[in-house]
Amino acid sequence: MHILATAYRALLIALVALIVAIVAIAVIFRYVLNTPLIFSFDLATILFVWLVFLGLAPAAHEGSHMAVDLFTAMLPEGIAKALAVIVRLLMIAIALFLIRHSWDLAMRTRMEIASMRISMIWVYMAMPVGFAVFAAYEAWALAMSALGRPVGRHAQ
Repeated sequence: MHILATAYRALLIALVALIVAIVAIAVIFRYVLNTPLIFSFDLATILFVWLVFLGLAPAAHEGSHMAVDLFTAMLPEGIAKALAVIVRLLMIAIALFLIRHSWDLAMRTRMEIASMRISMIWVYMAMPVGFAVFAAYEAWALAMSALGRPVGRHAQ
């Protein structure tokens, strides 16, 4: 799993680098060469959307999603562990719900990004893909916890 996580993180880093490069090149073309790149804003936006949704799972692994743990920190260890399992199950259920509805949204789109002449499906597909990766991570983390080998922020 370590190799997969490293490759996934490299993909996210590459997306950030690509967004920065596109924006930098667009600025040079617009203000130095006086020839704006028509597609640069749309491409950077599409890549950013993918970055956000693909970043769901690593953010969950690092405990970066918003959470209120004021009361859970005061619970006995057994109850806190049971609550953590319930939270993971809820996250999987929510992710599955969002996969279904974001897939439907993506399949219904008929719009096109004019500057690039591509379908908006490339933007909308970031949602079901990102939620699927997130659900898979949460299921894996739940299984690892059941085996007594918690991962991510719960590994301490």
